Amino acid sequence: DLGVRFAGPLVRTIADDDTFVRHDAGADNGIRRGSPEASARMLERPPHPPDVRLRASRFGGQVRQSLKIATAGLGAACLLLIVYAFTNAPASIEGRLLPQHVRGFVPWVTISAQQIHSGATLPAHTNVIIHIPDDVSKITRGVLFGERGKNIRYWGYCFPEENDRQTAAQLGRAFPGTLFLSEAERAAKRTRYEQEKKRTFSVFKHLSTEELNEETDVRGRIRHQMELFRAGMSCYVMTEKPIPVGTDRDDDGLNASLEKDFGSNPRNPDSDGDGVPDGAEVFLLGTHPMRRDSDGDGVIDGMEDINQNGHVDKAETHPMQWDTDRDGLCDGLCKVNRGTELRGEDKNLNGKVDAGEYDPRKGDTDGDGVLDEQEYYRCFLAGGSNC
Repeated sequence: DLGVRFAGPLVRTIADDDTFVRHDAGADNGIRRGSPEASARMLERPPHPPDVRLRASRFGGQVRQSLKIATAGLGAACLLLIVYAFTNAPASIEGRLLPQHVRGFVPWVTISAQQIHSGATLPAHTNVIIHIPDDVSKITRGVLFGERGKNIRYWGYCFPEENDRQTAAQLGRAFPGTLFLSEAERAAKRTRYEQEKKRTFSVFKHLSTEELNEETDVRGRIRHQMELFRAGMSCYVMTEKPIPVGTDRDDDGLNASLEKDFGSNPRNPDSDGDGVPDGAEVFLLGTHPMRRDSDGDGVIDGMEDINQNGHVDKAETHPMQWDTDRDGLCDGLCKVNRGTELRGEDKNLNGKVDAGEYDPRKGDTDGDGVLDEQEYYRCFLAGGSNC
C-alpha cells in the first residue's frame, strides 16, 4: 500500500483507475502498478524530511511534559484537601459524625445553697445544678441571676417537688419541670422561629454541618414559665457566658455575688448611705454603691436623685454627670485650676437653688442670653466676692 506522501512539489497518490500517477512540472507519464518501472520508482522515493521528524518528536515531548505537570498539580491539590480536612475537622470519628451541639464532653457542676447565699458564678457552657436556700422565701429570676438576662442567653428548669411530680404523672405530662428563659434567649428563639417559617431548604445551597444538622420543625416552642424561685428548689441552668448568682438578703436588688464584686454590704440595702439603694445605683443610675458622690461634683447621689427612685427626672440633676446643663459650671462646688479655686452652681451643696446660686439644670439661669459660666467670669473679673 503506497498511502499518501508529501515531498516538496512532488505529490504521489493512488488514482481511481488503480494507476499510480506522478505529477511534476511539465510531466504527465502514466506508470502501471506492478511494473518494473513502478518498483524502481518506489525504491527511489525519499523518506520524511528530518525537520518533520524533529518537530513531531518535540511535540510528543511537550505533551508528555504537560501531562506530568498536570498530574503533579492534581496530586498536590488532593494532598492539600486531605490536610485541610484533617486539620479543620474534629479529630475523632465522633466529632465528624455527631452534630456540633452534642460533640465532646460537657462537665457538670453543683452549686450548693451555702454558695448561693455567699454568691457564686455560673460557668459558661456547663451543666449546672443550683439549690435555693431553705431560708429564702422567694427571689425573682432577675435578682438571682444578677439582671444579666437582657444581654446573656441562658435557660433552665426547676425540678418538681413530690406533689408536683405526682400531679404531672397523673396528667400524663412528659416533662414535669418548670422552664425559665432569659430575655435574650426568648428574643433569639422568637427570631429563629420567624426565620424558620420563611426559610426554604436546598441541598445545593445548604451543605454545611450546621445547616445539615439544623432542626427545621417549628411546631413545638419552649416557653418561659417561671419568674419566682422558692425555698428548697433545685434547678438546672445552662448559660452562654458566666453570670453572677446569689441571694439578696437585704432586698436592695443586688445579689450576693454582685455585692462582693462592688465591695458593698450584703446586709445593708444602702451601703454608702447616700439614700439610693445599692441595686438602683448599679442597674438604674449607673452610679457606684460605695461612692456617695459618684460624679465628683460635690452633691451626693441621693440629693441629685431627689426622690431616690433610680431615675433622673425632669427636676433632678444627673448623678453621673458633674455638669448636667453643660454650661461649664459643675452642679455642686468643684475645685478647678489645679485645686486653687472653688467654682460651681450649688455652693452650699444642699441640692436646692438658693438666692445667689445658679440653677444646675439650666444653662442660663436668669434667661438673659448669657450662659451661667460667662456670668460667673464677669462677676469674678469685676472683683465680686460671691460669684
